[in-house]
Amino acid sequence: MRINQPVTTTEFMFAERDTLVSVTDTKGRITYCNPAFVYVSGFVHEELLGQPHNLIRHPDMPAEAFRDLWDTIVAGLPWTGLVKNRRKNGDFYWVQANITPLRDGTQVTGFLSVRTLPTREQVQAADALYAVARLAEAGWNAVAVHHDTVHEGARAAADAARAAYAYILSAAAAA
Repeated sequence: MRINQPVTTTEFMFAERDTLVSVTDTKGRITYCNPAFVYVSGFVHEELLGQPHNLIRHPDMPAEAFRDLWDTIVAGLPWTGLVKNRRKNGDFYWVQANITPLRDGTQVTGFLSVRTLPTREQVQAADALYAVARLAEAGWNAVAVHHDTVHEGARAAADAARAAYAYILSAAAAA
C-alpha cells in the first residue's frame, strides 16, 4: 500500500460545480486528467500523467476500501464510494467517486473516474466508517505480525472485524 506523506489537517474544499475526471490504464496509471482534477489535486498536469492514481491516496483511507474498489472494477463492474484524497501539499479533499471500466469490445482497456463534491453528511459517515476500518486493519495487522503468540480467539476476532467492515463497505456502496 502506498503511503503518501506529509499530510496536514487542512481540508481543501472545491466548488460543488466542479467535476474531477481522470482516465487510467488497467494498471491504474493516469492517461488523462481534466483541469478541475489537476487544480484540486495541487499537482501540475505533467506530474500526474503516467503516474499511478494512488499518487493522491490519503493514508487515512483503509486498504479494504481500495481492495473492494479494485475487485469490483477488475470484474468489469462500476464502483461508487467516498474517497479521501491527498493534495500535493498534504492537504486533503473528499470526493464521491464513480469509477467504471472502459472497454474495447469485451476487453477492459482502462478505467474512467468521475468525482464530485460529497455532502458533509456523507463525509461524516465515511470518516466514521473509515476510522472503524483503520482500527480493524490495525488489529488484523497486529494479529498477522504476532500470529505465533496470539490466542486463536484474538485471530478470530480480527477476522470477524475485517469481514464486518467488508460487509458494511459493500452495503454502503450498494445504497
